Amino acid sequence: MHTGVTSLAKLSDMAEMYPFAGYEPFFSVIALVFFVAFIAKQISMDKQLHEELLDHSSEAVPTPAE
Repeated sequence: MHTGVTSLAKLSDMAEMYPFAGYEPFFSVIALVFFVAFIAKQISMDKQLHEELLDHSSEAVPTPAE
C-alpha cells in the first residue's frame, strides 16, 4: 500500500492523518467527567452497602461475594 508520501520535508503542510483531529481536549473533558461520575457512584454504592451492613450487624448478612 502506497501513501503517496515521498519526503517528510513538508511534514507541517500535511493534513491530519486521523478523524476528529483537534477534538482531543473535548474528549479528555468527557473522559474526566465520566471518571469522576463513576468514582462518585462507586463511593455512594460502597457507603450504602457499609451502612446496610452496620444496620444489620446482629443478623447474618451475606457478603457481596456470596
